[in-house]
Amino acid sequence: MKLVKFFILTLLFMSINSCLDRNLDEIKNIPTIGNEQSYTIFNWNRIGFHFNNQLGHNSKPIKVPKDVEILMLDIKYQSVDYFYFKKFNRWFNDLIFVYVILLIYQNVILDCDNFAMLYKSLFSVGAYASDNLHEFAVASVVVTQKNEFGGIPSGGGLHMVNLIFTTKDWYIFEPQTGEYIELENYPNQEYIQFIIL
Repeated sequence: MKLVKFFILTLLFMSINSCLDRNLDEIKNIPTIGNEQSYTIFNWNRIGFHFNNQLGHNSKPIKVPKDVEILMLDIKYQSVDYFYFKKFNRWFNDLIFVYVILLIYQNVILDCDNFAMLYKSLFSVGAYASDNLHEFAVASVVVTQKNEFGGIPSGGGLHMVNLIFTTKDWYIFEPQTGEYIELENYPNQEYIQFIIL
């Protein structure tokens, strides 16, 4: 009897998901930005200075550990215009919740790391579509989720979010819910383990 129920539930789930039209045409509408904005270039020296001295945007004190592991995949990154960040987040929110590119409520098949990496990767596509000389300064961050943030409960396990270096401030972004907060106010900043730019 349990096998029959499982089979029926599996068929129901497959039929619901098959109704979703995931042709990814929405990605063609990725927001772009003109090159007229002013921005900061982040290289290893700048990133190292800030995190080794626990200083965030405009030298605001942060509690990110001094020995946080930082992996930079490019030599230079460009800060993100704050208004582009807001525009991109609205577009990403629609991509996730309206066009249902990834399902939020699932076990571990497409969990937090997939959302964070998708967010970072699509920012890269946005930089390319904008003809930028440098990649946007958007990182994936591995953190121990000691405190609730962005609708994701605490639990002490590893979690992945994004860190966006904007022209206004540095923001932690929860890609599963669209909530964000300044790095210096992020309740789990002292539990950040890895920053992958």
